[in-house]
Amino acid sequence: MSRLERAESRTAQYVAFYRALETTERARSPLFKDPYATSFLDRGLRLAVWASRLAPLRKALVTYADRRAPGARTSAIGRTKFIDDIVRAEIRAGVGQLVLLGAGYDARPYRIAELAQARVFEVDQPNMIEMRASHFPRSSRVRRVAIDFVRDDLAATLRQAGFESEKRTIFIWEGVTNYLTEQAVGSVLSFIGGCAPGTTIIFTYIHRGVLDGTERFEGADKLMENVRRLGEPWRFGIHPDELRGLLSGFGIELLEDFGADEYRSRYLGTEPSDLRGYRFYRIAVGKVAPR
Repeated sequence: MSRLERAESRTAQYVAFYRALETTERARSPLFKDPYATSFLDRGLRLAVWASRLAPLRKALVTYADRRAPGARTSAIGRTKFIDDIVRAEIRAGVGQLVLLGAGYDARPYRIAELAQARVFEVDQPNMIEMRASHFPRSSRVRRVAIDFVRDDLAATLRQAGFESEKRTIFIWEGVTNYLTEQAVGSVLSFIGGCAPGTTIIFTYIHRGVLDGTERFEGADKLMENVRRLGEPWRFGIHPDELRGLLSGFGIELLEDFGADEYRSRYLGTEPSDLRGYRFYRIAVGKVAPR
């Protein structure tokens, strides 16, 4: 496994842990239920999820997680719910294809009922595709597509797997762009911009100020140190003021662009303890413009 794969794998573990904690939430209605999340965790994190069923231990675990990486948990569960809602709305509007770019531990094809009739393409590095095959049930509607986002041709690889670019599609690109080069990000956006008008892209990105030091965010310095320690620092970010122009250049219209404060407060309220940190971790929604 490459350093990049190790870094992404460990990061994905923490996101799965946050989703598992949310699934076992009892103090309020959980934002979503992901029955697969715990299966991806190592022994220690699985034990933590089990312990979280006891209210006092759960409170201690959540407090520890939030202090260790301020805002990461609430950002993860807030954007999970945000993306879920968009996927459901698009499927109900008649979209029949979903592409997970960097599928990781994403269980949406198996936990969102509206996707039962959709054709799904799970795209990720070979080791992650093998992992998904061992954790998720086989389905004739799901295609698992191994790719190197930096070296391989996404369009050709998806076509070989049966993807139909003339049909409206939902692309989910969560937790990936910050690991890529600018050229690789542009290549993916160019491909999506050439798909059927009305195609939706939902993606996360980090504020470029985190990378070049032009803006300060709570907890960002510690986080950057952590990802460097994992073996692969983040490479790519976008300044929010430049996002609309960037997407427009690829034939994509920007519909929404939210920082963490905005997308998580929609579902988690406005308590300061819930909303600190991770303000640089943004989510955007775009649609391929008519041609």
